[in-house]
Amino acid sequence: MSGEQTSGDRNPHDSSNNNNASTSQSQETLRPPQPSRKSSAVLLTKPSIGNLNVKFNATQGLVSDATTAVNLENIGNANIVSPVDETDSDNENHLHSVRSNKYPPSERSLYPSGYNTDEENVSNENDEEELQEILHSLVRQDYRLAGSNAIDSNRNLSLMDLSTLTNDKYKMDSQDDFIERYISISKASDSDLFHDKLKHFFILSTAGKPIYSMNGSDDVIMGYMGFITTIVSTFQENMKEEIKSVNYGDDLKIVIMNKDPLILVAMTKLKHENMINNGGEEDDSVLIGQLNTLYNYLLAVLSKSTILKNFQNRMNYDLRKILTPLDFSNLDSLCMKLTYGLSTSESLTPYNIPGLDFFLSQLLDSSLQSAKITNTTRSRLNSILLSCKKLKIKDSKSKAPSRLFDISDSGDKETFLGDDLLFAFLTSSSGKILSMMKPKNHTLSKEDLKVLFTMISSISTPSDDSQSTEDLWIPLCMPDFNPNGFLYVFVKKIDLSGYVIVDGNHIPPQPIIITLISGNKNSFFQQQELSKHIISSMINSESFRNALSSELLASNNLSILNDIKVPLIKHFIYRSKRYNQCFMSNARHFNNEKGDTSCVTILELVYFYSTLHNNKATDFSSEPAIKKHNKRLTYSKWKISGNTIVGFMLSDSTSEFYCLCNGDITSQDLIRQSLKIIKWCEKYHRRIFVGDGVIF
Repeated sequence: MSGEQTSGDRNPHDSSNNNNASTSQSQETLRPPQPSRKSSAVLLTKPSIGNLNVKFNATQGLVSDATTAVNLENIGNANIVSPVDETDSDNENHLHSVRSNKYPPSERSLYPSGYNTDEENVSNENDEEELQEILHSLVRQDYRLAGSNAIDSNRNLSLMDLSTLTNDKYKMDSQDDFIERYISISKASDSDLFHDKLKHFFILSTAGKPIYSMNGSDDVIMGYMGFITTIVSTFQENMKEEIKSVNYGDDLKIVIMNKDPLILVAMTKLKHENMINNGGEEDDSVLIGQLNTLYNYLLAVLSKSTILKNFQNRMNYDLRKILTPLDFSNLDSLCMKLTYGLSTSESLTPYNIPGLDFFLSQLLDSSLQSAKITNTTRSRLNSILLSCKKLKIKDSKSKAPSRLFDISDSGDKETFLGDDLLFAFLTSSSGKILSMMKPKNHTLSKEDLKVLFTMISSISTPSDDSQSTEDLWIPLCMPDFNPNGFLYVFVKKIDLSGYVIVDGNHIPPQPIIITLISGNKNSFFQQQELSKHIISSMINSESFRNALSSELLASNNLSILNDIKVPLIKHFIYRSKRYNQCFMSNARHFNNEKGDTSCVTILELVYFYSTLHNNKATDFSSEPAIKKHNKRLTYSKWKISGNTIVGFMLSDSTSEFYCLCNGDITSQDLIRQSLKIIKWCEKYHRRIFVGDGVIF
């Protein structure tokens, strides 16, 4: 029996929810006050950069790389401009990066064929012909309209060339030096290093007390805390408005979220984090989503009522007193994963793939990932979880099996061991779901699940292997479920490889994490017994544990080339909108099938998918007669390190498909192989998606 892990003074108290501050449609220009010390306005920029533009709502800003965003209904009306590539001028099937001005990019979009076997499959024999027609028409218009208005479809990354680092502004002797200087988290008291970082997050109180900073020591950041609170309070008191965003010069974007008594700030020089909505105005939703994730983490480990109570007693309260070192480590990891797809500065390794998976899931509406296993195996795991609600224990006078605890009851009254069990999850070490169970009338939102899996990943992989089987009991507030109270999370990790031998040899480690959530803080021992039941049910059958192990190994090493037989697609993502779940290929195979993935490659993937997603086509028709033909096609083209990469997205009302491939791919091959992957995902939808899981 193991001890409990607690979180200090994290006790729930009733409190009313904060309301989001009102938003204005106006736009103003603010010149910050001149402090006696060095101006905080130069936080991330050189002094020569232009004026500070403050906005209450998103306003017009930078446009991303050239992107096509069209569908079957708008192809005849799109105003498309693109250059002629002389090397490809004789082949209209080669792709050129263009933009449909009629349909500007938006935060939301819809996407291609669904996989629900209860509905008509909207992916039909005419899909390839129709999509080919779109691309061919675009290329033909590309040739006719190219001229003085042409845009550079092969320009370098809008901020920097992450592969060769040839941009003079960020040029370093090596990629490692670049990452260390501009990306890695540093808490040093080095003002120049602090200013060079491409991304910053701050959390502070409305009184200006620092709580968390992604970079910099207190000596470096203290002056900026007062500057931020001054701006926020000035707009609140004098203009009766909440400041939303600040553009400082050409390369700094600042987004401020007021969650009184907390203020959260994101500052970025990464231009792919800026979006343009249908009105041609800036859309801050990417940065707002990141700040919400950090805010929800604080609510999860403290609860809203605890935060409010501490600041009601003293406005200058230091919230860091009740945050643990693990909390600050988790905040660092969240900041890196949300921004770069990398976990932490200490783990920037060539195989840091889970951080990229987290980033892509966040990008696609915080969708969940599930491991690819057979429907038979998943159904068996579902049955094991459901059986936890059916286990019964009689009192000590009965002949029931002995337990590590006694239940005091009179007579022969039976008690269910899983009475207090609300939610259950079986996940891989990378956070991919194998099975899950929830009650009929309750659910956990995508934001609650994100915080849950963030916490699980941070505590279930200790550096000391001797602690890997420790039973953990964690109070965790689920902000959307109940922001003022706690649920109690039991976490147990089992290494399946310890029970499987192949050809006389043990297989590589295969951790499976059991997560059981209860509303009763005194149910630790019951949840511990349930975990033992789950483990025994998984390993007692040799055929089942061998099948599960084999399928997990295959899922972790899925190859587009060998398993799906698609040689020209380098990486893909398929998302179901119905369940908000996604499935993606292994990023280790992006460059080759040897599994070599560097941090720079991950940064490139983050950039490619961000720009492709932010420029996706929208405005689906709701007419049932044309709904099955109402697809959206979007693609972008980038030149990097002498190579050309094409990003392609196809969407409809049920699903989304994204992929990356080499720039010399023809339109026929792009459409044909994309549809092959989509149909493969539809065929194996029961294997790649967990769906609703088990409902009791």
